Order: sequence, then structure tokens, then C-alpha cells
Amino acid sequence: MRGFVMTIAGSLLLAACGPSAQEQAAANAATQASQQQAQEAAAKVAALAPGQRDGVFIRAIRDAGLPCQGVTGSQPGDKPGSWVATCQEGSRHIITFGANGMANVTSFTPQPAPQR
Repeated sequence: MRGFVMTIAGSLLLAACGPSAQEQAAANAATQASQQQAQEAAAKVAALAPGQRDGVFIRAIRDAGLPCQGVTGSQPGDKPGSWVATCQEGSRHIITFGANGMANVTSFTPQPAPQR
């Protein structure tokens, strides 16, 4: 019986440590606002003319410290709001935008298919 009482008391203490409903609602609202801002930034980039959009992408790639002599093309990525930019030398970069409007660049080089 004493073990049961201790288990209940411990459970109540742990429950008291979690966020309140009000704190959780505020965190959810902040997350939704952040996602909305990221979508707005991505929509602004999507609305640009291709040359302007590629200019934004080369700036983001260079700001990330990656080599790129020029963006030769870009297309929407697999995830909503993402873009894939191709540089003159053949490197490719996935670009997404955060809630603060900052671009996040992930560089990748596709591997050729194995020859049979």
C-alpha cells in the first residue's frame, strides 16, 4: 500500500513539472506564426522572375560559404517552399527559408548511377 501511495505521489509531482495548458497554447501559437512567416518568405521568392530568384539563390549559396560561379537554373524542391538551384560548375543546393526570412542552404552532389 505504501508503494502505491509513493507511486501516485511521484506521478503527481511529475505532472506538475510539465507546461501548463496556457504555456502549451502559447508555444503552439508561436510555432504556427513561425511556420506562417516561413511560408510567406517562400511565397515571395516563388513570385520573383526566374532571373531574380536565381540571384537570390546565388547570394544565399555564397553567404553559406559554398562555391558557385552562377546559378544556371532552379526549380521547386520536393518539400513545399524548397528550391533546388544548380550552379554553373554542376553543384546543386537545396534552399529553404526560415521564419526570419533567412535562407538555409544544403549542398548535395548527385551520384551517377552505377554502370552495368
